[in-house]
Amino acid sequence: MASSIARHAVTNRSALIRSCLFGAAANLLVAGSALYARPLQDALWVGGDGGSLLLLVAVALSLFALHAVLDFAQSRELAQLVPPGGAAGWLERLWVLEAAWAPVHLAVLALLNPLMGGMALAGVAALAAMIALGATGPANAVGGQSQLARLAGADSFGCTDGFLAGLGFCETVYRVLIVGLGAALLMRGALTPGLFVAASLIGIAAMRTAARGAARWHGGRQAAAVLMMAGRV
Repeated sequence: MASSIARHAVTNRSALIRSCLFGAAANLLVAGSALYARPLQDALWVGGDGGSLLLLVAVALSLFALHAVLDFAQSRELAQLVPPGGAAGWLERLWVLEAAWAPVHLAVLALLNPLMGGMALAGVAALAAMIALGATGPANAVGGQSQLARLAGADSFGCTDGFLAGLGFCETVYRVLIVGLGAALLMRGALTPGLFVAASLIGIAAMRTAARGAARWHGGRQAAAVLMMAGRV
C-alpha cells in the first residue's frame, strides 16, 4: 500500500512538472504574439516580396501548430494524474496551474490597448463572480467520474453539467465581444492590423486560461466528491 502511494506521488509530481512546462511555453507563445505580429504586418503592408511573405505565413502557421501541440501535451499530462489514496484535496487546486496565466495576459493586453484590457478584465471578473456563485453550493458527485478526465481541460460544450455549459457560453460571448471591439478599433485607426491580431489572440487567451482554470476547479470538486463517496479518501 505504501509503495503504491509513493509510486502515485512520483507519477503525479512528474506529470505536474511537465504540465507546468508545457503550459508555460504555450502561454508565453501567445503573450509574446505582439513581437512577431509586427513583422508579419510589415511584410503584408510594406510590400515584401512573395518569398518573404510566404515564409512569414509559414512561420505564423508553425507557431499556431506549436501552440496546439503544447496545449495537447499539457492536457495529456494532466490526464495521467492518479488520485492518491491518502488525500484528494489537491484535485481542487489544479486550477491554479492555468488561472495563474490570466493576469499575465491581462497585463500584456492592457499595455497594447487599455480599452481592450479593460474589457478583458471585466470578462474575467464576471467569470470570477460565476465561480464564486458556484462555490456556495456543495460539490455534486453525480457524473463526477468523467470529471477526472475533464481536469485535462476538455471543452465545456457537449456535456450535461450546467456549470460547464454556462462557462462555455460565457467564453463564446466574450470572444465575440473582444474581437468585435478590436475590429472597431482597427476600423477607427486606433489599432494597427498587426496589433489587432496580437491583441485579439491575447484577449482570447486571457479568458481561455481563466475559463479552463474554472473548469478544472469545478472538475476537481466533483472528482474529490466521487472519491470520498467511493471510500478512497
